[in-house]
Amino acid sequence: MKDHKHIEWLHEELPGLVADSTVPAEVAERLRRRYGPVPAGGGKRWAVLIFGILGAALIGAGVILLVAHNWDDLGRPVRTTLAFAPLVLAIALGGWVLARRRDSATWCEGAATFWALTIGATISLVAQIYQISGDTARFFLTWILLGLPIVYLLRSSVAASLYFIGATAWVGCYAGHRQQMTSLWYWGLLALALPHLATLWRGERHGWRASLTGWVLAVCLCIGTGAAFENAMPGAWIGAYTGILALMYLAGVRWFGDAPTLWQRPWQTTGALGLGVVALMLTYLWPWEHIHDTDWHRTMMLGNLLAALLPVSAIIMAGREARVAGWTELDRVMVGLAPLCGVIGYALATTRDWGAFAQAIFNVYLFVLGLGTLIAGFRGNRLGRVNAGLLALSALLVARFFDSDLSFLARGVAFIVVGAGFLVTNVVMLRRKAAVPA
Repeated sequence: MKDHKHIEWLHEELPGLVADSTVPAEVAERLRRRYGPVPAGGGKRWAVLIFGILGAALIGAGVILLVAHNWDDLGRPVRTTLAFAPLVLAIALGGWVLARRRDSATWCEGAATFWALTIGATISLVAQIYQISGDTARFFLTWILLGLPIVYLLRSSVAASLYFIGATAWVGCYAGHRQQMTSLWYWGLLALALPHLATLWRGERHGWRASLTGWVLAVCLCIGTGAAFENAMPGAWIGAYTGILALMYLAGVRWFGDAPTLWQRPWQTTGALGLGVVALMLTYLWPWEHIHDTDWHRTMMLGNLLAALLPVSAIIMAGREARVAGWTELDRVMVGLAPLCGVIGYALATTRDWGAFAQAIFNVYLFVLGLGTLIAGFRGNRLGRVNAGLLALSALLVARFFDSDLSFLARGVAFIVVGAGFLVTNVVMLRRKAAVPA
């Protein structure tokens, strides 16, 4: 992947290198041809794009507020016309963009954002005018389904992100309502927008569109998974979350491992952080309590099967990664063990009421995960991985100190040792990186 900043730096340095005979003129010319011209106005394009989307959203909100100023004084036909006016305008704008500005990301994203927001506003206004009853979940479902075609017509990642957020809000509305099958449609709703993501990954895997939708979808999955499996067996979330977070990390490392920035690595970042938090939670006893009291016949069997499918898929994928993983990729193997530990712990807590054993498994797992990540970081000379391993070990140590009856003196000494370990390790790693020639 060509980094625009590096290309710009190269073009700035070449004249000086040629002038002092460091690089021959013909080599400099070949480098210019190899990397192409300096991308013009990259920062300006970003600014135009962001402010274009923001401007579209503000215009839509302003139109609604202007209409609302005299809303009560208007008759029902006038209010209906005004309710549909922004939507008609948005559709017309979208048609014009498709005809004249199809290749402009700014126009496509701005028009798509305006269009998607006006759909929600129109639904709300029509329901208010004609006193149409309904609930919040139905409102979100109608909104996102009507807005889904925008994602494909204008190839809009902002509209896709709004769709994922709306789908997650929809399934969240059913949390606590014990809707046996309804919440499982969440996965079907997400699948409707996945072809757009697949197109992005094939064309611009590290582009801002793929990164934006990747971050939004990853966070939405972390929120929506719990609501989607609420009606499954108590404790089924353990396998579901360890499975889906491990899949996020492994898929991110495999397909986005060469991304140059953190912004372009949403899957492995979200998977690693989420899995660390879940693993730390499972080192306590409370998640494993009352799992053995499950009445299997009163739970949603399809939800149980889907919740089991996630850790099984992660275990299979981790097994394939383990075949080719070296010392520098040891963290892949460690992450892949999380769903296996979740399945074993769940089986122990369900069949034998051995929640304490399941708790012990995850205490050992988090220690091994931190140690494995630390070793992988040292072997690969990666300071970020070293600190991630230290953070996992420190989190486990701190959790167990607060969970025990140790004195303040012992805890204070332990904290000093952990802090010193962070400092010494970072100093050693920085010296090692400085000693390695660029």
